[in-house]
Formats: sequence, C-alpha cells, structure tokens
Amino acid sequence: MSEIELFHEWGSVQSFKVRMCLAELGLPWTSRRIDLSRFENLGPAYLEVHPKGLVPALRWNGEVFFESSDINELLVDIAGGRLVPSAIEERARARSWGRFEDEVVHPAVRPPTFNLILKARVAKIAPAEFAELISRHPLPARRDAYLAAAHAPFDRAAVIASIRTFSDVLAKMERALAATDWLAANSFSLADVAMAAFIDRLDRLAMTGMLAAFPNTSDWTTRIRSRPSFAKAQGPDTARPDSLVDAGLVTALLAEALGQPPTPEMEML
Repeated sequence: MSEIELFHEWGSVQSFKVRMCLAELGLPWTSRRIDLSRFENLGPAYLEVHPKGLVPALRWNGEVFFESSDINELLVDIAGGRLVPSAIEERARARSWGRFEDEVVHPAVRPPTFNLILKARVAKIAPAEFAELISRHPLPARRDAYLAAAHAPFDRAAVIASIRTFSDVLAKMERALAATDWLAANSFSLADVAMAAFIDRLDRLAMTGMLAAFPNTSDWTTRIRSRPSFAKAQGPDTARPDSLVDAGLVTALLAEALGQPPTPEMEML
C-alpha cells in the first residue's frame, strides 16, 4: 500500500474527522502537522501542497486530495469499503450526514471557535509578528477579513446564532437516533465519524452541557467517546475544554441563546 501522509492540525474539526476515519479503518499514516497558531498553513511549503492553505490535505499514491468528506470516501475505498452501510438508503443517509457536517455544522463552529479560542490566541502574538504572519495569506479578501475579525470586539451575536444552530443540529441527531442505533443505520458508519468531530468541538468549547436535553444523542456521544478511534483522533491535544475558553462566559452565552436559566449541567462547565 502506498504511504498515506496527512497534513493536519490537532485542533482542526475537519482534520479530526479524517484522523478518526483513519483510526476506524486501521490504516497506517504519517503525520504532517501544520501549526495553524503559527500560520504554517500560509508558508510556501504548505501552499505547494494546498494552494488555499487549508487543512486537512492527504497525499496518497503521489496525488494530493482535499476536502475531509472526499478524503474519508477515498480512505474507505482504500480499506475495502468498511464504514459504509450495506443498504442503498442507508448509504444515502450516511453521505447526507457528511454533507450536513460540511455545509451546516462546520460553518456554525467557526464563530464560537474564533471568538472563544482563536482571538485569545492571537492576543498573545505581538502585533507586528501577527501582521507579518497573516500577510502570507494567498487570498487577499480572506486575509483582510481575518485581520479585521481578529482585532474586532467579541461577536456575541454570531456566537449565539451558532449555539442556536448547535441546538438544531442536536435535535436532528436526536430524531435520527430514535430510529436507528447509529446516525445512518444500525451499524457505525462515516455519518458517525463526521458528527463525532462536532462533539469534539462542543467539548473544546465547554458546551457539552447542551447534550442533557437530548437523551438519544447523549447516549450516542457516550458510545462515540468510548471508541478507541475518538481518543486517537484527538491526539496529544486531549485537554477539554480548551484552556483559552472562559467557562463563565460560555455558561452565560448558552443561557442567552437557549432562552433559559443555566441548567445544572451548564453550571458545571
């Protein structure tokens, strides 16, 4: 088998998804960590791999592949079709969950991640050093937007909107898990791998108290966390919540977004 090289960051949602897939399939791989906190994704060496400077990227058989869901589909093919349900409608549901994570979940995690974690990280970098690092960005519009956002006030409205989306996501998962043991079928699949990355991000953001209102999803989360692949996907960065997250602020944001007093679970965050 050709060597699998994964260009990734330990704190990246989509990188988590690929690492968990690799672990579930038992595929050996070589780690090429791209330190996003030092903007290594914008350096010339990585831009040769991924012209947009995004993670993850995967090199296999002399070719580089992008987009986490596409990478996971490739890995399934390499491994001989595991993690794909047998019934046609179940396979369709699994693909649908993958698209849902890409198109709804991943965009929703960006505002709270940026405001609760990345802004605090940027504040630790000297202004001149930060300006020099971000100047490498290959897309001027995104570079300018990142610069403006990094120095803008905390965007409370955007974080609250994301929390409300998270609640809708958990409700969708709850409905699916009332019908099947796992998200797409009674067998574990790529759908569960994709949404496991969402749970890992809730952990990092100190927002897992939201699960209390969704018993089926809470049970699924317990089963997900017990899989060896989940710990392997986390890698060395296993501290939850993220050390930069203000747990008191998160508790207040959850209460405001969900229109209710903090629950005991939220108070424990």
